[in-house]
Amino acid sequence: MVSAVLLSAAKLVPALAVYVAIGLGACSGDKPPVVTARAQAAPPTSPKRRVAPKPVAVRQATCVMTNDTLAGQPFGTEPTVAELLGAGAKVMSRKPFPNLHEKGQTDTILTLQHQGNQFEFYCMPEQRLLRRAVITNFRPAYGQRLRLTLDASTRQNGGSCAKVHIRDTERANNVSATFSEGKPAVARVEPYLD
Repeated sequence: MVSAVLLSAAKLVPALAVYVAIGLGACSGDKPPVVTARAQAAPPTSPKRRVAPKPVAVRQATCVMTNDTLAGQPFGTEPTVAELLGAGAKVMSRKPFPNLHEKGQTDTILTLQHQGNQFEFYCMPEQRLLRRAVITNFRPAYGQRLRLTLDASTRQNGGSCAKVHIRDTERANNVSATFSEGKPAVARVEPYLD
């Protein structure tokens, strides 16, 4: 048993001497530290690399553009009262409105609902003009035409807009839309009316 203790002590003393020499060598500035074969064999430890997060596509809050064609004719061919009624639109309200140019003439603000979309027309005896439209369902033909207009406008801005606001040069006709997952979710069309 004594021989086993002496044998382990014999192995311990040289190792302890090497560690003391390395420690003393590191403290003195003029001699390089002694490196043992065992220390050279160990792979150097390196700090863990931090992985940079993937860049997230940043969507601009609102893209504003001027385009007379897109703002002036967002539906291409604008839906009429007769077409909407013929396609099943329901009359939501009729409100009298005094004509500002013809004394004594009362016109009507007509509100229609068609497949979840709302249209407001200014109705005079001689014509009916679209005053406002709010589109949430892009499946009808007029919604598909509007979607093409909105897609064209987002392509002009690199497709990075969460909201788009299109106006004409005079800033009279306006179209605005909010996008969800790259597709228009809600669009508002406000043509110029005197």
